[in-house]
Amino acid sequence: MKTTKTPLAALATALVGSASATLFIHEPFDYAPTNPVNNGAFLGDGNQAGGPGLGAWTQANTNTNDIDVADGGLTFTDGGGNSLPVSGNSLERPVRQGQAAVSSPINVAATNGLTADNSTMWMTFLYQDRGFSGPDFGIGLQSENMIGNDNQTLAAPGFGVGFSINSTSGPARNIGTSIYNNSTEFTRITEATATFDGPGSSDVLLLGMKVNWNPSGTPDEIFVFNITDLTTEPLESAALASDTFDFDLATQNSLDVFNISETQVANVDEVRVATTFDDAVGGGTIPEPSSLALLGLSSLLLARRRR
Repeated sequence: MKTTKTPLAALATALVGSASATLFIHEPFDYAPTNPVNNGAFLGDGNQAGGPGLGAWTQANTNTNDIDVADGGLTFTDGGGNSLPVSGNSLERPVRQGQAAVSSPINVAATNGLTADNSTMWMTFLYQDRGFSGPDFGIGLQSENMIGNDNQTLAAPGFGVGFSINSTSGPARNIGTSIYNNSTEFTRITEATATFDGPGSSDVLLLGMKVNWNPSGTPDEIFVFNITDLTTEPLESAALASDTFDFDLATQNSLDVFNISETQVANVDEVRVATTFDDAVGGGTIPEPSSLALLGLSSLLLARRRR
């Protein structure tokens, strides 16, 4: 059998060209801390430009109990010892009083790249509930800003898909899907057993949402997960909750606002939105030394070719 060898320079080009090709949004909250509370700064005060794929953050219902930037970020290691790549600080809701939400415009390339028909969108983020009565939390892509309340209400009727954590019975808070269909309020399907049931702080969890965008007339699908393995994409059948809906392409492309709402006490970090699971978890594990050596050799060969 005849075989052909791939030149190292061509391999280098492939490696460089494929790096994070499907990661459209990444927000590590790499901004100056705004705590302690009442120091006149908060997330959305005009000093946070937004991570790749996003514009400047704004905040609704600003007061002394704002959403802030914490001094320090969250970390996550899965059951196999693989660590999520992290950097920067984190979003923090430090005081359980009042209501707040932050919003950021999604750039056109990210919106269109994430909501095309016959494609899949993955969103992941780190989350830690800090106790008390449990989360009232929402995160996702919508067509309107959130106003900041327990129900993640939009400022005007709009569309959207998201991940929610809301009360179902007493202090129990259940993970669920959220669908906004030309409304200020969302419909939801929640997990059978509450992940959050206070009063103490939770572990740092890597939570995820998957959306299958199908052509109009074929139901779109949404799934939410608690991700425990960075190396293997979870099966849809293993989702904590799932739902179907039907947006046409124009509606999908109208989802140009990224919203986060938290009315309790929590931290959020390392938000990634991509078209593959691997990119949504930062490329999986850190490359082994042999892989890094290959990348270095490839870069060297590329540099020599450009001389």
